[in-house]
Amino acid sequence: MSLWFFVGFYLIINNGLFWLSQVLIHSQRYVVVLEYVWIIPLLCLRKNWSIILFTIAYICIYIFDILYWIKQFYHYENLSEFIELLYFIPQAPKLYWLILGLFFGYLILSLFLILKFLVRLTSTEMIPSLSVLYLLFVISIYDYRGVNLSDRYMTTGWWGSYYETIRNLKYNMQFFWLKNIKPEFYNWPNGGVLQKQINMQHPPKKILFVLNESWGVFIPNHEKINLSIIEPLLKVPNINVIEKGENPALNKTILGEIRELCDLKAKSLNFTLGPWEKFENCVPVKLQKQGYSIQAFHGSSSKMYSRKDWYPHMGLQNAHFYPHFSNIKLCYSFPGACDYNIVHDVSAANKDAQGKSFIYWLTLNTHHPYSEEDMLGANTYDCHQPLFNGRQEACRNLNLQHQFFQILADEIKRGGFKDTEIVIVGDHSPLIVFDEYKDSFKPDSVPFIHIRVN
Repeated sequence: MSLWFFVGFYLIINNGLFWLSQVLIHSQRYVVVLEYVWIIPLLCLRKNWSIILFTIAYICIYIFDILYWIKQFYHYENLSEFIELLYFIPQAPKLYWLILGLFFGYLILSLFLILKFLVRLTSTEMIPSLSVLYLLFVISIYDYRGVNLSDRYMTTGWWGSYYETIRNLKYNMQFFWLKNIKPEFYNWPNGGVLQKQINMQHPPKKILFVLNESWGVFIPNHEKINLSIIEPLLKVPNINVIEKGENPALNKTILGEIRELCDLKAKSLNFTLGPWEKFENCVPVKLQKQGYSIQAFHGSSSKMYSRKDWYPHMGLQNAHFYPHFSNIKLCYSFPGACDYNIVHDVSAANKDAQGKSFIYWLTLNTHHPYSEEDMLGANTYDCHQPLFNGRQEACRNLNLQHQFFQILADEIKRGGFKDTEIVIVGDHSPLIVFDEYKDSFKPDSVPFIHIRVN
């Protein structure tokens, strides 16, 4: 009985934070991370060296546990990609700082409780019983072979992240040492919006293509809300709407980039490894051969997803990243310059372009967590109305999206995009983490609009 009492309380302590997190994100599934059980014998020995080894092992497992919890919401391919993201922590939203502080605080608390109190319940006599438990577990219960335990939002199954640990260790071994993991670019079967809307044989003289961060198709009150998002554009007198609709999409920004610019998809996000032969068919490359000047704008750093390394291969040699803008005020949703300031730089570049011009703008401030602090004025949608009960993240996203279309419409009225065809499409469906209802947006479809400014 003492063994089961100890194991039960031990698992409650080291899984408690993650069970709480699943409550906060309104998950219906809770995970027991059994990696923590394998190191219990080190506690049972009750020697100074074994306690030190247990502490080190516990911290390592905890770190991997956090990494895979984060991966439920923000998919990264390997540890090097995740480490790159850590460089942007100083500029991260307050919510992310709060979550990191909670993780660190819980690590200290759980170790304190285990080493101060639970270690007293252990003894070497528990080790044979634990060995039998492990044997039964391996033979009868545990089998990670070929099982996919993850989807976009949560880790499923009762046995935690051990499968993902094995899979990622194999991946990183191949990536770091064997150097044989490549993105394997494939043709995107549904086609991107850009090449469907722009006649590449006879393209217009000036093109602005906007890949709009987290612009999704809102499902509740579908027609009214989605139409009201783009309403600022529809009210501009010198705009002709050529087409608007939806298109299939995946759940990653850079996958949205190669989908739209190149009609490609990829299994891996490590674009820096190449091969880049298929990038030769990307829109910027094709237009460059037709005499177009090419420019790109993005409010974040060029190091984010290593865009500085692979952008040139798709024809985006003249790319503007943070902090190379006229106004570098940082916004709150994601580390980078504010879109409502960058729009002036994009407009100026379009005005100054001599001859044929293609401008690509990847927006930023509608990124999760959809900060209200990035709103310039009053919200368009009242998040307290019944429609948005349990959908606060979705409501904030809609307000920021409406603001984006408003600032673009205002810049069009100032004459910044005269005689320009503008194609705007979402990169992926908005990420929803803390809302009670996760079904606010279509998961595999994004909206688009194609207009001509006279």
